[in-house]
Amino acid sequence: MFARQLLMGRHPIPAPAPLAGPCLDVIGKLLIGIGVVALVQGRALAADLPNPVPPAVAAPAAVPPVNWSGPYIGIGLGGRANAVDANVTSATVGTPPTPIPLPPVSGGTTFALAFWQQNESAMQYLDHIAIHGSFFGGWNVQVAPAYVIGIEADLGWGHEKAVFHGSPYPTNLQFGTPSTPFGASPNDTLGVRTTWDGSVRLRGGWLATPSVMFYLTGGLTVAHLDVTSTCSTTPTPNVSNCAPGNYFSGTLAPAVISHSATKLGWTAGVGVDMWLWSHWMVRMHYRYSDFGYLSIGDGGAFSFTDTRSCTGCAAAVNPLNVSYQLRMMQHFFEIGLAYKF
Repeated sequence: MFARQLLMGRHPIPAPAPLAGPCLDVIGKLLIGIGVVALVQGRALAADLPNPVPPAVAAPAAVPPVNWSGPYIGIGLGGRANAVDANVTSATVGTPPTPIPLPPVSGGTTFALAFWQQNESAMQYLDHIAIHGSFFGGWNVQVAPAYVIGIEADLGWGHEKAVFHGSPYPTNLQFGTPSTPFGASPNDTLGVRTTWDGSVRLRGGWLATPSVMFYLTGGLTVAHLDVTSTCSTTPTPNVSNCAPGNYFSGTLAPAVISHSATKLGWTAGVGVDMWLWSHWMVRMHYRYSDFGYLSIGDGGAFSFTDTRSCTGCAAAVNPLNVSYQLRMMQHFFEIGLAYKF
């Protein structure tokens, strides 16, 4: 009967009695104890685990020290500047030879210690500059951690040509009866051309860093020179030349005289070599070469003598002999790339 009344909603469901206060205290303390035990056990377990090992870092590869000792070869490219001072040293005409007066030339310094000015005078300056290329090779020996010595040779080429218009020689000559200028026209020329050169030198270097070397160098050098004297074949009033019948009623020949010579001189320079990477290095240098220019005396200068003969002339004006001298200095400015074996 009670169940029927309950289903029909006539009797409410009685609410559960609240838990007593002592039970809640016991449950709370139990939960706190469980949490403390879990925390302690977790820390103990963490203490028992091994410490994490940091990942190993690879040591940097050792850089091999730069070794300057050994052979090397390379190529260079830059500029070569020539300064050529030309002078007539003697001139005679006729049989027997009669000296031809030469124009006065101011002399060099008389101060003996200023050797570079002993030969500063010249009748004509034939200067030029051109692109210059070279092949070089050598052998270095590193004698101390900061010092290197060695030997080097090079062979270079450049095409430089300077031409003086107005005479077949470095100065105008005037002679004969009546006194007549010789070859004083724009078609009369003296041309100087330089081509190949080379040197053999010692080197001494100081290592500013293991891969940068500053060096001094000096030794022997050679240079090849061509010179051409052209006597005009075009008749010019009041001027004697190689035109038919225009040399004291005769004809002077040959009209063109050429000479070639290779001369030995001295050279000195400075430079720097720098390593780029394994086996390769780059260089920059300046070098001076002298052929009788700064030297005391003229032993290193280029010297030539021309003889022209006349057909149909009197003995007094036949032949014409002219000797002249070319003192030369060369300046080299170059960068290069070399491979060390």
